[in-house]
Amino acid sequence: MAERKIGTILFLGVLARVAQFLANRRNWLDEDSLAQNIVTKHFLELFGPLSGAQLAPPGFLGVEWGLFRLLGDRSIVLKIFPMLCGVASLFLFVRVAQRSLRPNAVAIALGLFAVSDDLIYFASELKQYSTDVAMVLLCDLLALELIASPATRLRLARFTVVGAVVVWFSHPVAFVLAGLGLVLIGAALRAGEWKRSLILAAMSLVWALSFAGVYVISNEQLGHRGTMWEFWAFAFPPRPLTASGGAEWLIRSVLYLFANPIEIPTPLGRTLSALLWFGCFLAGIASFLRRGANQALGMLVAPGLITLIASCLHLYPFHGRLLLFLVPALLLLIAEGVAWVVELAGSRAFRVVLLGGIFLFPTLQATYHLFEPRERTDFNPRGDRRPANLEPSHFPF
Repeated sequence: MAERKIGTILFLGVLARVAQFLANRRNWLDEDSLAQNIVTKHFLELFGPLSGAQLAPPGFLGVEWGLFRLLGDRSIVLKIFPMLCGVASLFLFVRVAQRSLRPNAVAIALGLFAVSDDLIYFASELKQYSTDVAMVLLCDLLALELIASPATRLRLARFTVVGAVVVWFSHPVAFVLAGLGLVLIGAALRAGEWKRSLILAAMSLVWALSFAGVYVISNEQLGHRGTMWEFWAFAFPPRPLTASGGAEWLIRSVLYLFANPIEIPTPLGRTLSALLWFGCFLAGIASFLRRGANQALGMLVAPGLITLIASCLHLYPFHGRLLLFLVPALLLLIAEGVAWVVELAGSRAFRVVLLGGIFLFPTLQATYHLFEPRERTDFNPRGDRRPANLEPSHFPF
């Protein structure tokens, strides 16, 4: 019965993402700017300054560059890779959920992931955010495998290679790898496994060296930080940083995570809904601690804390779509909290009402976008607009 439920949710999640992809909506300005680079530049030029104040991981750009030249100059071709990553994320997510959550939370987590408006939307956008999610989930799964069973040489070697590769396809996966590495090394040290901790430290060093190469290329792509850092200035703590200003920014930024990019609509409205999901998130943390699943909890929480530190250092904006890679961990903790509350309540009627209230609006929203692929406006609520010089139905190349 449980397997059938999981299969049904996976099917609906794939359907929503593929339908959004096949609708082949018009590009937004940011997508169009990145597409111009992919289409007009030679391969090696992608590792130098990009026009339109764009920045994307070298591996992502390489795949897009190759697909465009292999499959032809159609706009939909450039969205194949994000769509495939969006679909793959569903199957990676369910495996991560099964390895980390209490059994009655798995279907809840997968349901929230399947109907998430941002995850569906970005699976059809010519940007790297859907790839970020897939790369993060792949690393989470490999780390959880190291916890669940003995860390054989093959598993360690595989994780080392995968970690060194994924940083070329996703910038923020570096924060996730840093968090996973710290948790794994810390657990080995606490257990007195010095040899294992040294091996894990060496693995983390390989990841860091690989990311250093990506960092050099990314700085070349930006040319200078001016335009991009000016645009994202609001997503950093204020300078000079004071105790009150820093605390206000921290509280606002963390709570806003549960409105964007989480954004699970309910009849309560956006603000109260965000507070509701934050409460479920805290309940999820408490449930993990109660079950003694400290390593798994650390793996879910540490990347977000490291991202906050990076933002405080003005190295990475803490806002919106740039935090889409944190959504899987947040949804896992929210689902854990919801499942624990349902278990404590013990009432079947309460369970039906609660789960019905949670899933009704997101499911209706996802169903609506099966038929209306976000074409009605010239401004994207995620902060982008249409290219000013293009006719609605034309791909620029």
